[in-house]
Amino acid sequence: MTNIMEIGVFLLATLGMASAALSLDRHWRDLAGPRRSIGPRWTRPLRLVAIAFWTSACVLAVQEDGVAIGTLLWVTDLTSGAFMVAVMFTAFGMRRPRRHVQKASEAPHAG
Repeated sequence: MTNIMEIGVFLLATLGMASAALSLDRHWRDLAGPRRSIGPRWTRPLRLVAIAFWTSACVLAVQEDGVAIGTLLWVTDLTSGAFMVAVMFTAFGMRRPRRHVQKASEAPHAG
C-alpha cells in the first residue's frame, strides 16, 4: 500500500470515529458546552457519516492490498483512529476547569 493510501485510510477511519463520538450526547457536551445537548436532528446524520467514512476506508484498504491484508490494515486503522479521538477528547476535557462539587460534609446544616 502506498503511503498516501495508508494516510487516506487512517484519516477516513479517524474521521469516522470522531463522527461516531460526536453523535453521543456526552462527547457533544464536552465540546459544545454543558448546556448544549445534541438533538436527534444531528445524531442520526453523524452516525451515518461515521458509517460512510468507515466503509470508504475499508473499500480503499481492500482495493489497494486485497481482502486479507486490507481488512487487517482497516481494523488497525480503526483502532488507531479511536485512540486518536480519545486523546483529543481528553485534551479538550482537560482545558476546561471543573466546577467544584460540594461534599456532604461541607454543606450547610439545616436546623
